Amino acid sequence: MRKNIWKYTLMLTLATSIVFSGTANAATTQEKQVTTAFAKYKTGMTIAEFAKQRYGKTYKKHLTKKNGRTILKEKSPKEETSKDLDFVFYFIPGKQETNYMTFLFASKPKDKVYRLALRSLEFSGENPMGVRQSDKQLKRGKQVEYDMTEQQLDNVLTGKGLGDWMTWSTTDFSHSFSKQELKKMGLGEGKTKIYIFRTNHPNKRLQVHMTFDSKKKTYRVDWMENISSTQELY
Repeated sequence: MRKNIWKYTLMLTLATSIVFSGTANAATTQEKQVTTAFAKYKTGMTIAEFAKQRYGKTYKKHLTKKNGRTILKEKSPKEETSKDLDFVFYFIPGKQETNYMTFLFASKPKDKVYRLALRSLEFSGENPMGVRQSDKQLKRGKQVEYDMTEQQLDNVLTGKGLGDWMTWSTTDFSHSFSKQELKKMGLGEGKTKIYIFRTNHPNKRLQVHMTFDSKKKTYRVDWMENISSTQELY
């Protein structure tokens, strides 16, 4: 089970903090509204609390029971039960279908309540890659290195700031499991974000994955890859 849940968590992290760009090419008003709404879904929320935040006064109409637990009536694309962990996924497309949110609720097998353990938000883009890209470009002769902070990354990019992120995700299983249980299952908490930057080659892009350093209070580069600008990502 440890391998399975980690596989799905990693899948979301790689496929999918709040950071708003202050540049002229910042996120659109609609994207900011979506991100603000998304931030209100806090890890540790029960499914009932999640539904109340999403649907308001009519939230009870969107809930049902399964195996003694409250779940959403909308179908989950993935559920799994093991001796250590039960979880359920929900993929929620935006009204304009330019974004989608992913939520994973987890519980101990004998507990009666699912709690939000992973959330991610991804924006699409009108380009062959199909995802939102930053307007920043890697400076000529510069390169991105592992463990770079946001400020260090900013220094090798054109303009000021990192521009718009492609995906943002938060993982936190601590509301459902003890530290010992989390260690046993290989789970924990963290924040990640992914950017797509332009390069000096018109047909190449740089995908950069960053994780939050809680001690230094900044994101750091932990993975990067050169990809084609015509490659459909997801």
